[in-house]
Amino acid sequence: MKNILIYNNVAAKTIKKIINSKKVSIIIELILLYIIFQYRIKIKINEIINSVEIELKDVDDYINNLNKYSIYREPKYILLFDYIYSPFCEDFNAYTIFKYYQNNNNNNAFYILNEGTELYKYLLKNNKTKNIIPYRNNQNNQHLFQFLLNSKIIIQSYALFFFQTIVSHVKYLKFLYICHAVNYFKTSIIKIQLSKLDKNKQHIILTSPYEYNLYKKLNLYDENAMHKGGLARYDRLNYIQKNFTERKCILVSFTYRSFKNYLYKRSLYKNNLYKLLSDDSLNSFLEKKNIDLVFIQHHNDIRKGRKIDKKLFHKIKFKNQKFLMYYIEQCSLFITDFSSISFDFMFQNKPVLFYHLDKKDKLIFKEKSFMKIDYNNNIYYNNVFSEKEKLINKTIYYINRNFTLEDGLAEKYKTLFYNKRNITQKIVKIINNIIKND
Repeated sequence: MKNILIYNNVAAKTIKKIINSKKVSIIIELILLYIIFQYRIKIKINEIINSVEIELKDVDDYINNLNKYSIYREPKYILLFDYIYSPFCEDFNAYTIFKYYQNNNNNNAFYILNEGTELYKYLLKNNKTKNIIPYRNNQNNQHLFQFLLNSKIIIQSYALFFFQTIVSHVKYLKFLYICHAVNYFKTSIIKIQLSKLDKNKQHIILTSPYEYNLYKKLNLYDENAMHKGGLARYDRLNYIQKNFTERKCILVSFTYRSFKNYLYKRSLYKNNLYKLLSDDSLNSFLEKKNIDLVFIQHHNDIRKGRKIDKKLFHKIKFKNQKFLMYYIEQCSLFITDFSSISFDFMFQNKPVLFYHLDKKDKLIFKEKSFMKIDYNNNIYYNNVFSEKEKLINKTIYYINRNFTLEDGLAEKYKTLFYNKRNITQKIVKIINNIIKND
C-alpha cells in the first residue's frame, strides 16, 4: 500500500504544478498527464494490491474496493459462469462459450465453477483446470476480487444477485445475460432476476422473436442491448450420438412448486403426478411398444426432501438430475407443465405435451402466475392438457406415429429460434462487439 501512497503524492504534486503554471501550454499539460497515465498503467496490479489484506466480508466490501482500486486495473478478462450453486450444472451455456475461447487460444477467458460440481471434479481429475476459477458455497471467495477487478465483462447464464449487485455499482464492469434456458414462460421470475441490474449496463442474448417481444414488453433492456443469438449449448444438439442399444424413451419432468411440504402432500401437483406415473393403460402400452417412461424429479423438490416412493412405480425409470442432458438428447417425447426444457425438444423437432396437472388446485403458490399462458399460442399447437386421459391419448397418438410431428408443426417450431447452427460462434461475435464498443 506504501507504493500507492508515494505514487499518488507524486502524481498529485505534478498535476498541481501544471495547473498553477500559467506559462505551460495546454498541449504540454496533456502530454505530461499522458506520461503520468502511461506510467500508472504499467505498474503491475499484483505489486500494488494484495487482496488478502482487503476486508471482503460482503457484497458492499467488494463494490467499495473494486471502485477504489479501479484506476489501477488492467482490463482484459472475460469472466463466465453458469449456476454456481448447482451440484450438476446441467446446461453449461457459459462453459460452452468458455471452451470456444479456449479452443481459439483466448487465454483471457475465465470460468467460475463450483468445486462441488461433477464437472469440476472431472476437470480436476483429468488436469484440465486451466483458467477455471474454483468457487465454494457459503465461503469467502476473496480470490475472485482480482478477476473482477481486471474483467471487461461478466457473462452469466443464471441470474445471481451477488454479481448483479456488483455490476450495477461498479462503474467499469459490463454485464451479459446469456440465459440458462429459453425464457418464454416465467415472466415474474424474469422480473425478479433482472430487477437488481442497472438498465444502462446490461445486455442479453435472446433465442427467438417470442422472447424478444416478451423482454421488450417488460422494458428491462434498451433496444440495442437485446441481441439475437440463442443458447450456446444447443450447438451440441446438432451432433447427438444416438444410443441405439437402449430402448426408446419418453421423458417426464415437471417444474418446482414453492409451497410447504405439508401442502405438497395434499396438492393436486403430487396426486396427479402419482396418478400419471402409475397409470396402467399407459404403462401397459409402453411395455407393449418397448418404450421406457423416464422420470427426472426437479432438483428443488429433492432438496426439499420430497422423495417419491419408487416401489409404487416399478415400471418407471427414475433418473438423477445429472443425467438430464443425456435424456433430453435420447428421449423422443417430453411431458411437462411449463419447463423450459420444452424448447430443447422443439429445437430437435421432437413433440412436447404440456400437462397442467394442478391447474384446478385451490392451493395458493407463487408459480401459479407462470401458468397464465395463452393456450392458443402457436408454440403449443393445442398440445396443452389439464386432464390425464387426454394427455395419455395424445401420447399414444405420437407413439403410433413413431413420434413424428403433425404437418406444419416443424415449421412452427423453427420460428422459435433465431439460429440453429454455429450459435456459440455468433454469441462470441456479440460479446466481442460489446467489449469493443465499451
